[in-house]
Amino acid sequence: MIIDFHTHLDFYSDKQVHKDLQNFSGAIMAASVDEKSYLKNRQIAKWTGENAKKSLVIPTFGIHPNAADENAPLLDDHTIVKRFQSYMERPTIIGEIGMDFCWSECKAENQEKVFRFFLEYCHKNHKACVIHTKDAEEQIADILTDYPNARPIIHWYDGPEEIFREFIRRGYPQTFGVESIRSSHIQNLLKLTPHHLLLAETDNPDSEIWLGGTRNDIALIQKVYQDLAGLLKIPLSEVEKQIEKNARTFLGKTL
Repeated sequence: MIIDFHTHLDFYSDKQVHKDLQNFSGAIMAASVDEKSYLKNRQIAKWTGENAKKSLVIPTFGIHPNAADENAPLLDDHTIVKRFQSYMERPTIIGEIGMDFCWSECKAENQEKVFRFFLEYCHKNHKACVIHTKDAEEQIADILTDYPNARPIIHWYDGPEEIFREFIRRGYPQTFGVESIRSSHIQNLLKLTPHHLLLAETDNPDSEIWLGGTRNDIALIQKVYQDLAGLLKIPLSEVEKQIEKNARTFLGKTL
């Protein structure tokens, strides 16, 4: 089974996502960036279950650091917190959450407040969470020590090697995607990753095009698998089996 562990299906037009899902065989973790995004991903998952039987879409609820300023004040509203918690009960995995001191214009204190809100839930419920770390790697490494029962999965890491080594020491899985074939730094990180911590992603639909490519179709994950097999110098079938085994560790009966 091909598994895209991190993508944004709600960013596609309905026409394209429906067309691509009808031609895709595999599982997709549909990351959300806020409440509206999550509800859209639930609609896509429902449509997929009824119309694209070879595809499995698993929507996850999270608030991206880019949406922290508008969402941090909402966490003081008990009614909204209860609604968010009901969303967090549904998916196997929480995401996309984290902090970003590179591209995000949101205040650092709001990013941390939102991040800790989700980590607290994951800690109390032993849930996995997909984490965005751009230029906030050191802060995130420190914050995660406060939530030892949360189960972090690090998304598209390209930060300092010493912090990456610490994440590996802690046993955090890592997603590798479309930049792997382009970046010698990420290729080095890939080689440092034990195979049992390896996952694959596309971060569709924008990432490949942002890096200068031309594709943003859902099947792009197949190329990511091929790239990883080539970089690791192991058979594609072995990569497929290993990533499926790793994913089942976090998804269990969901897959």
